[in-house]
Amino acid sequence: MPDIVHELLATDVAIDKLGARGISVDEAGQLPRNLHVTVGNPNDPSGSGRRRLLIGRTDGGRVLTLVIEQTIEPATWLIVTGWSSTDHERKLLAG
Repeated sequence: MPDIVHELLATDVAIDKLGARGISVDEAGQLPRNLHVTVGNPNDPSGSGRRRLLIGRTDGGRVLTLVIEQTIEPATWLIVTGWSSTDHERKLLAG
């Protein structure tokens, strides 16, 4: 069953991490409304499987990858960090 992402929340730390990479919270929030995929995070330090990669397009066509962590609410996720997607991540989005 695919992960459902309706809402993304960001802490001040996550906002700083995104900002350092030129990503606004508004851009990050556009991903769930546009073409996106969620995949397992191979670098999840906890090994719990609670963290995923959300790869998607912004309204402006930018492709971003966010590390997101599951919250108690099944469709609400917490942003951990993010970056401009790599070529490999773009291929995952393209299918």
